[in-house]
Amino acid sequence: MKPLDFLIIGAQKCATTTLFEHLRHHPRICMPLEKEVPFFTGDDCSDTAWQTFAAKHFPAGGEAELWGKATPQYMCDPRAPARIEALMPDVKLVAILRDPVERTWSHFRMGQRRDTEQRDFATAVEALLAGENSAADRRRPVPDHADGYQSEADFYVAWSEYGRILSNFANRFGPEQLLVLYTEELENRPAETLDRLLTFIGLPAGFRPPTLGEVIHRGGGKKRVPQSVRTWLRERRLLYRLWQCLPEARRGRLRFQYEQWNVRREPDAMHLPENVLANLRAHYGEDLQSLLALPVPPPPWLDRYLAG
Repeated sequence: MKPLDFLIIGAQKCATTTLFEHLRHHPRICMPLEKEVPFFTGDDCSDTAWQTFAAKHFPAGGEAELWGKATPQYMCDPRAPARIEALMPDVKLVAILRDPVERTWSHFRMGQRRDTEQRDFATAVEALLAGENSAADRRRPVPDHADGYQSEADFYVAWSEYGRILSNFANRFGPEQLLVLYTEELENRPAETLDRLLTFIGLPAGFRPPTLGEVIHRGGGKKRVPQSVRTWLRERRLLYRLWQCLPEARRGRLRFQYEQWNVRREPDAMHLPENVLANLRAHYGEDLQSLLALPVPPPPWLDRYLAG
């Protein structure tokens, strides 16, 4: 089994699902049926473990020129850069970013939809901006959701610190191995942005998937089926055993499609107190200096964070 040719590392809530859906339609690319299949956040990241993982999740990939994967948790897990470098030092990394305050809000709203967050936004983020809390959150590995959703409330702020996070990757991978895109560009210029991505991973520009122009898995709306129903179903042993009889890759794809359907497409404008917005922008403005020090194009939301 071959190593990955490219890896979409994040960021969470920044349109990684849209990139995944675009690329999986390409005839020269093989990707797992399910998007977020973790490997580098697991206990065993050895070559032997990868061979087993690849045989399970890339069974039809033998004829594909490029193998890729999308796991936004990798951008958030402090263990990931070293683990990826150790096993796949030549892999190309793709990050897509959005306005960090908007990402934080979207992450918070996802917690509400998952029934892991009951507080208001201001209460949830104010404690996270304290220096000792932020430092601790940056060192924590990502939660394991294998047995149901766990709270990600400790990471609302830390996972939007793009400069700090990507500096950890830039210290281990060359500039020719890292592509940074922006969600706003993907929404406003989808063909041009996709062409940049295709060229980066070594394919000709011009491929147009049927999903081009769509924003897939846009968060914000309430769930059609409450999380409590999903929990009830998991507790019904007979139903769960029947579910387990399906091939793992097929279960993953069905799970992915269910998650897309289960979010109502409703507007979700941010409603932030002015002081909370100002504190978040000041916090992310400092981190933005680290992002601008990397060989990446300036973000379209730069002016919102400039001093003065």
